[in-house]
Amino acid sequence: NTVYKIVTYTEAKRHGDVTRIAEETGFTPAMVSMTLRGLRNNESIVNKAYRLVKDRQTNMQRLTTATA
Repeated sequence: NTVYKIVTYTEAKRHGDVTRIAEETGFTPAMVSMTLRGLRNNESIVNKAYRLVKDRQTNMQRLTTATA
């Protein structure tokens, strides 16, 4: 599901991810950013973003372990 993948990416994104996805897919950073914000539809960008973050801790998990 595309929405699930975008939500998963949003919860675990890091600085530089958009640039990395753009370089690996051949699309511009603007197109990648618009796709990941739900303004454009591009399955290859969404899949690349999902694969990039699927095994990462979410940002909330990182915050709770850092403050514990």
